[in-house]
Amino acid sequence: MGRNQGRHRIARRTKIATALLGLSIAVGGLVVSTTTGDPERASADEADKSQFVDITEVRPNAGKPRPGRNASTGSFTVDCGRNENGHFNPDNFIAQPGIRNGAQHLHDYVGNLSTNADSDNDSLLGAGTTCENGDESTYFWPVVRIDTGRERNADNELAGNDGEIQRPAVVDITFKGNAQEKVQEMPKFLRILYGDAKVTTNGPANARESWTCTGFENRVVKQYPICPEGSDVKRVHTFPSCLDGNEIDSENHRDHIKYPDENGECGNGLTAVPELTISLTYEIPRRIQVDGQYKVDSFPEEDHNPFSDHDDFANVMPDRIMDRLVDCVNEGRQCRE
Repeated sequence: MGRNQGRHRIARRTKIATALLGLSIAVGGLVVSTTTGDPERASADEADKSQFVDITEVRPNAGKPRPGRNASTGSFTVDCGRNENGHFNPDNFIAQPGIRNGAQHLHDYVGNLSTNADSDNDSLLGAGTTCENGDESTYFWPVVRIDTGRERNADNELAGNDGEIQRPAVVDITFKGNAQEKVQEMPKFLRILYGDAKVTTNGPANARESWTCTGFENRVVKQYPICPEGSDVKRVHTFPSCLDGNEIDSENHRDHIKYPDENGECGNGLTAVPELTISLTYEIPRRIQVDGQYKVDSFPEEDHNPFSDHDDFANVMPDRIMDRLVDCVNEGRQCRE
């Protein structure tokens, strides 16, 4: 057990009890948790410091398969902003449709302007977007917070998830090709999950190592990284890209789309579609990193486990954009919109 674990558990139980009381009187909104006790520690629910690692002590471990003769080597980057409009909610219409606060942690959204628990294909279509090229797809991930124990009534706090939300300094949304073949268009309304928000319950099979630092992208870890001076914390989320026919979803939201194998090939009966990578860069002060005072929002049972990092995507691209994307990737060009 980490040296902060006992204190952390007590503070967390206090906050959850208080937040549940707040939840019982809240109607359709986010719950702001409050605590009592030591004013310097009352709001703290920091991650376990044993979950942090110095990135300079990690050996390079991230590589890509060598492109084959028929590889699709281009890239297509979409500028959807950094959630400057403050689109947050604790919903997940893919995994918990129709359930308000179904995620129990706060999501950052870019792309589609309407995404919430009640979203469906009809509501997403024509709802508007933050993406400059008109892509109405929805991209969302759990927020990162700084929690020094001194924040007071920070916006959008939830039970067990408190602290000051960190807006990414850079949000990079890039679609790439396949190492062995040309890609086909994604079907409209395709849903894809990255990682596993409940890795403690479900085990590591679907969880992914997501964390790194700028300048050290060849080292990806499942812990929170401590970066050297001049380097920023970075999350890299690369989604599966081998699709079963034209299926847009499956019961567990995973069986319809798989990762390529270690050579970059899609399995028998699967079709390569553009590979989405969302990279998020955060300018978190190094002293906050060293002190273990930043964390990702999570389900309560995950206790801010960095290995529970995850991301969600639903394709609502107009056909003309998807056509440009596929042409760009298959022709080996680097495109930005």
